[in-house]
Amino acid sequence: MSTNQNIQSTQDTAAISFTSDIVDIDDVDDVFESNKLKKYRKYWWETGQIYSEARWEKAILPYKIATEVPYDTYVKHTDKYNIHGWWEWNNGTVCVVKLPSIFHENCIGAIFQQISLATDGVMSTNADLFYLGATMLAKSITNYLQQKDTKTSKTGKEADASWRPVSKPPVNAGGSDTTGTQPWPNLVVEIAYTEDMERVRRKVEQYWLQPDRVHDVILIVIDKPITPVTTPSVMTAYHYCINNQDIGGFNPTMCEFGTIDLQGTPILNLQPGQRVINIQLACLYHGVPPNVLNPPLPSPPQLPPPNPFATIPNPIVIDLYHVRFAVLNCIV
Repeated sequence: MSTNQNIQSTQDTAAISFTSDIVDIDDVDDVFESNKLKKYRKYWWETGQIYSEARWEKAILPYKIATEVPYDTYVKHTDKYNIHGWWEWNNGTVCVVKLPSIFHENCIGAIFQQISLATDGVMSTNADLFYLGATMLAKSITNYLQQKDTKTSKTGKEADASWRPVSKPPVNAGGSDTTGTQPWPNLVVEIAYTEDMERVRRKVEQYWLQPDRVHDVILIVIDKPITPVTTPSVMTAYHYCINNQDIGGFNPTMCEFGTIDLQGTPILNLQPGQRVINIQLACLYHGVPPNVLNPPLPSPPQLPPPNPFATIPNPIVIDLYHVRFAVLNCIV
C-alpha cells in the first residue's frame, strides 16, 4: 500500500469523533467535497485500499460504507482484502466500526506474546490452544441482543483476538460457524481505540458473553487521540468472566495502566506485576474433556508420561505493564 493510502499513523487517527449512530457522511458544507469523501471512502469497500483523500481521521464511527450487500459478498470482501475486525455487516449494511492503528496492533501483540510464552509447553499436544486472531465468528443465523430490542439476523462479529483449546469438542447446535458445530473460543480480546466504548461494551456483554459462548473477555480501552503525534496516556483494562456476575449483570475487574488515570492523576513508576489480569486455567480450558487435562495413569509397572498441561502456570498472568510498554513505544 502506498503512502497516500496509509492511515495508520497517529496523525491520521487523531481527532476522531465517536457516536452510537450510523451516519452517511460528515457535516461537510461543500457538496462537491462531501461527494468526494463518499467516493474515496467507498474505495475501501470496493478495492480494499485506504486513500488519504478519504480523510478517515475525520470520520464519525460507525460509518456506513456499503448497503444492500448480501452476506456472502461481505464475507468474500473481508477475506479478499483481509479487513477482519474493521467492518461489520448487519441486514445488508456494511459499516466501518474501527480504523487500523499501530497502538491497536501493538496492544494485541503484547497480550498474544504473554499467552504464547505461558502455554509454550503444550504446543502440538492435545492441550494446545488455537490462536484464532481476528476470526469472524457466528457466520450463521444468531440471536443478537441489540440496544433496544432483540433481533434475529445473520451477523459477522469479529474479535480482535481469541483463543480456543484444540481439544474443545464440537457442539450439536449454536456453534461459532456456518454449520453451528464449531465450539466458541474461551477467551476473546477486544481493543477499543478508534471505536466507541459503549458499542464495544455492548458487543462484549450482549454478544460474546451470551450463554454457551465465550467464557472470558479482556477489553482494553485506549484513550481517544486528541492531537497529532500524541501517544495514548489513558489505558484501562476490563476483565470479564462469566463466573463473576452480579444480579444486575457482569462485574468486570478494572485496571488502569496508562500514564494517567481516568481522573487525570499521573500513574508514576508503574512496575511489572503491579497491574495484572489473571486468567484461570479452568476458564481458559472450559469445556475440555477431563482426561485431556489429567490423563489417566497407565497400568503398572509403566510410569506416567509427563503431563504437558502441568507446565502451564495457573493462573496465566497478563501483565499490563508489558501492554503499556508496547503502546508507549510505538513508532509513530
